[in-house]
Amino acid sequence: MEIDQKSRERVFHYIVEDHARRMPDKPCLVMNDRVLTYGEFDREVNRWARGFAARGVAKGDRVLVMITSGIEHVVIWQAISKLGAMIVPVNEAYKGAMLLHQVNDADARLAIVHGRHLPHWEALAEEIQGLEAIAVYPDLDPRESLDASWELIPFPALRTDDASPMPAVAHYTDPMAIFYTSGTTGPSKGVIYSHAQAHATALPIAKLCDPDDIFYMYMPMFHVGLSQMFGFVAIAGLTMAIREKFSVHNFWPDVRRYEATISILISTMPSFLASLPPDPRDRDHTLKKMIIIPLPPDLDAIKERYGFEVTTFFNMTEISVGITADGFNLANNTSCGRPREGVQARIVDELDEEVPVGEIGELVLRADNPWEFNSGYWRNPEKTAEAWRNQWLHTGDAFRRDAEGNYYFVDRLKDAIRRRGENISSFEVEREVDAHPAVLESAAVAVPSEHGEDEVLVVATLAPGQSLIAEELCTFLAPRLPRYMVPRYVRLLTEELPKTPTGKIRKAALREEGIAEAWDALGPS
Repeated sequence: MEIDQKSRERVFHYIVEDHARRMPDKPCLVMNDRVLTYGEFDREVNRWARGFAARGVAKGDRVLVMITSGIEHVVIWQAISKLGAMIVPVNEAYKGAMLLHQVNDADARLAIVHGRHLPHWEALAEEIQGLEAIAVYPDLDPRESLDASWELIPFPALRTDDASPMPAVAHYTDPMAIFYTSGTTGPSKGVIYSHAQAHATALPIAKLCDPDDIFYMYMPMFHVGLSQMFGFVAIAGLTMAIREKFSVHNFWPDVRRYEATISILISTMPSFLASLPPDPRDRDHTLKKMIIIPLPPDLDAIKERYGFEVTTFFNMTEISVGITADGFNLANNTSCGRPREGVQARIVDELDEEVPVGEIGELVLRADNPWEFNSGYWRNPEKTAEAWRNQWLHTGDAFRRDAEGNYYFVDRLKDAIRRRGENISSFEVEREVDAHPAVLESAAVAVPSEHGEDEVLVVATLAPGQSLIAEELCTFLAPRLPRYMVPRYVRLLTEELPKTPTGKIRKAALREEGIAEAWDALGPS
């Protein structure tokens, strides 16, 4: 397919190539003392793209990537994209059944894996299918090559010296990535994410930027946030300054060091910044624009203290910023905003009938332009049809709308849990809890955290004749789950969990009961 002008304008690596021609010396990526200009970045991407091509990576292939956040992560992603292939980022906390599901579902022949994660992959060697080679990041320890189940490649060996331009093969309708959801109602689903969706997701923030803006980025790059954040940097021709992960104590020193002008705060991060001791330098910085999701209760105090403007939006992996504020003109301190230009929104009941203004229902969305929402779930037509029923994307989130047309997030309809900035699948927590021989069945639910997010409560029924204490269960779960998924609260029962007439566990009842009589991993308050 010939690459048309629309693709040239919507595919990030074509946009970067254009910047590399027009402003080759402008910094694109900065991390610590390392700087890649747009020209250097594009040439580096070409070197890696040619290396991947030499390993047989071609259009339509998937490449699993499980490495730390940083400049290399961005370079690898763009190199994969230049070949028309799809990056499949893997959460660095994954192991066991969660890792196995994503690896096998993606069906990739090549993976790029940090050396410290190799033991988790090797433990699954007999069950992983189709994988032929692992490039070990940042380099291969000779000891890691012993008794390997796959060909192990030193990561630097994939890079070539040839930085010449790559042939243009990616069309804006092509899939750019597969991003796996948190699996709130079952195993994680792979969202097929096109170049057009990536561009549409990044564009609303790009429109709020000036050419001299510097974006401070610390979000994990195995999330869809990488695409959105780097996307608006690329579209607007900005500089991205990178830290591997969020640090409240390094936030302002980094902002001052890099002279950052725009950044993002999600989840409980605003409360962490607000908890810092007052400092005479609170306004002695360059940061003028802030994206905050969701808006915190003390928004006015935070804005007054630090002196930045705030915008917000509602997004999920399956869409492209469906609801957004009017730039930095917030409707109020609780609304996500209104449907962006090119997006239709409705709030509906269980029959997809629109509910009256002010009433709560499920938010459903669709885009006027094709390809701006997800292209379905990878190898999962049933879930694709379910999500797109009646030709609307069902978000699974409860919203309400006021008479002025402002939209308000109310709660998650699904059984998702949000903890430490991560979406947690109750299904996957329960699966590991149920693996304990003393457990008959379990339910994981969200309970309020003192930091404004969720904590995980597990309520489990013991099998007849079995005994177990809560601390033993958490010890059992620690090697099986990422740390953020290990429950803080545990309540063990001998009676059956509350059920609906159809035999489903009544999680709403468990949430209402809260942490009463539950064991707390942090000890008595």
